[in-house]
Amino acid sequence: MISYIYEQKIYGGTDIKLICGDSGEVLPRLSCDSVDLVFTDPPYPRKFKHTFQYLAEYCPKLMAKGASLVTITPHYLLEEVMDMFRGKLKYRWILDMDQESGKHARMAMGIEVLWKPMLWYVKDSYPSGRGFLRDKVSINGKAGQEKKNHKWEQDLEWCMYYIQRLCPPGGLVLDPYVGSGTTAIACKLLGLNFIGIDNDKNAIETTIKRLEEML
Repeated sequence: MISYIYEQKIYGGTDIKLICGDSGEVLPRLSCDSVDLVFTDPPYPRKFKHTFQYLAEYCPKLMAKGASLVTITPHYLLEEVMDMFRGKLKYRWILDMDQESGKHARMAMGIEVLWKPMLWYVKDSYPSGRGFLRDKVSINGKAGQEKKNHKWEQDLEWCMYYIQRLCPPGGLVLDPYVGSGTTAIACKLLGLNFIGIDNDKNAIETTIKRLEEML
């Protein structure tokens, strides 16, 4: 199915474009060398492993020189995802979304999960002069565990910290798996342009509703 723009609207000078469709079809249609930051949280079940392949295959062509790509990655897929990106972008670091507070997932292998890894890649070299970036953001209390808008919803705090520091002022952020629109909310608050993609029409409409509630 050919993807389409569901909504494009200027929110206080910020251009937010939402596209309903499969990222594997949408990403090749976007403008090359135009994206300043890819910031995303693909679905974790193994049947969605191809979503990470889309990131590795298409995003390097879309990213401007010096742009970053940050993706939350399930622990069990780290090795495979890093293989996907090898030779496509320059690996920079593994960032930590710390969720020590509240309830935690318990894996069958006997591990209680207290943090989520975020792989950080850069196209060419990371621009100098941007200062130090903390490699951990702590999500306290029940923040990040309340899923009011989407079953895989994340807390706004982790978006705000990294997006603000990794995207230049007035830049363009891309989230190929927008979900409930937390990244869109962060970009609106930060005055950054945004493209969000999701194959779930309800997720796109939830994002629009949340944006409209901020007006």
